[in-house]
Amino acid sequence: MKKVWDFFASVKTAIFIFFVIAITSIAGTLIRQQPTPEGYEQFYGKTLASIIKALKLYDMYHSWWFQLLLVLFAINLIVCSIDRLPRVLKFFRKNERLKDISTPNSFPIKETLKTNRNFEEVKAIVTGILEKAGLKIKEEGDGYLFAEKGVLNRLGAYLVHLFILIVLIGGLIGSIFGFTGNIAIVEGSSSRNVILRDGNVKILPFEVKCNDFSVEYYENKPEIPKEYISDVEIIENGKVVKREKIRVNHPLEYRGIYFYQASYGVASIDNGTVTIRVRDKKNRDNSDVITVPINGEAESKKLGVKVRVLSFLPDLIITEQGPSTKSMELNNPAVLIEVESDKVKERSWVFAFFPSIHQNPDSPYEYEYVKADPLYFTVLQVNRDPGTPLVWLGCIGMLIAIYLTFFTRHERALIWLKKEDNRVTVTVGLTANRNRESFKDKAMGIINKIKEELGG
Repeated sequence: MKKVWDFFASVKTAIFIFFVIAITSIAGTLIRQQPTPEGYEQFYGKTLASIIKALKLYDMYHSWWFQLLLVLFAINLIVCSIDRLPRVLKFFRKNERLKDISTPNSFPIKETLKTNRNFEEVKAIVTGILEKAGLKIKEEGDGYLFAEKGVLNRLGAYLVHLFILIVLIGGLIGSIFGFTGNIAIVEGSSSRNVILRDGNVKILPFEVKCNDFSVEYYENKPEIPKEYISDVEIIENGKVVKREKIRVNHPLEYRGIYFYQASYGVASIDNGTVTIRVRDKKNRDNSDVITVPINGEAESKKLGVKVRVLSFLPDLIITEQGPSTKSMELNNPAVLIEVESDKVKERSWVFAFFPSIHQNPDSPYEYEYVKADPLYFTVLQVNRDPGTPLVWLGCIGMLIAIYLTFFTRHERALIWLKKEDNRVTVTVGLTANRNRESFKDKAMGIINKIKEELGG
């Protein structure tokens, strides 16, 4: 048991475990996150994919071995603190803090002064100077004054340990009881099934419904999405309990579960609308923007035309069989329309990125693609981490403890006052446990102030 205790009380053990956690965390950041093992086989190959799957590197922060590392690190911190803390706590007794500075020779900074002032006056002057320097009088004995400041600095390292331990506990709670996955919802429908990274399904205790999904594109680069938004509502026990629009980096939170906008896709090109601008060539100011259902028609009373959408191809390619779509994504949209008015009845292809192609020079109208709104599905990343509040508490506390450890110091002063005939001898001793070079300037300032007040 002593060997086990000494092993966990070792700083070398702490450094080793911390190093392993850091390396594995880097690996978890670099390895691509795929929802299925097949995705890893395509990217890494079968052998590496089997290793990734066996070690659960696709979701390593929820793996048993990462949890074990956190537990070992927590045990190491606890044992290190228990092993060393009693000596520090013992130091908080005043007699212990006075033991190592009981004589003038034990001080690195000391000075002996003599004055003709009376004893009580000298004591009052010295007390006032020490208090102005931030050192509070803690004890008065037979002919001496003991003052100090920043005694909590002695506990700084152990407070850091405590708050690291809180972070580890929060991480373990999140790793064991939390989850991360994706939920895909078609516009107008709802779901409660979250696909976890290991392929398993987590069923939520409520339904998530996507009322609407919209994509905004850059004006100068219409092929690049600027923002995509999901209008989502939470339904519990048949009632809508929350409704919110989810944007990238603007998640929805309900009952400790966060929903982030992750991705989207086209669920169907047969359901949706296409918006076309029709312009009169003779009077270019005379134009109208018409939104037409796919495989449907709409009328512009302003121009007196009917527009039908005969075909919509979200990702146009030309094959031997004619125009087709390469994918369901809006990478190269094209729409075949039929326009009918008292002037003309014609068909025309309208291309999103090549507006001048296929325009009929004899037609009285010009056609411009504005946007398409097919039936989308939205992909939301779902994350629950019940340990997050503890992690935040630990991080904030750790910053405070680090400041206390490295940017404050324990300063002590001991003043001996001795009556000699009609004079008083004053011996001043000052010390600090860290940053002693910078403390030296402060200590000399205190001594010079005492000299000045006592008359040189």
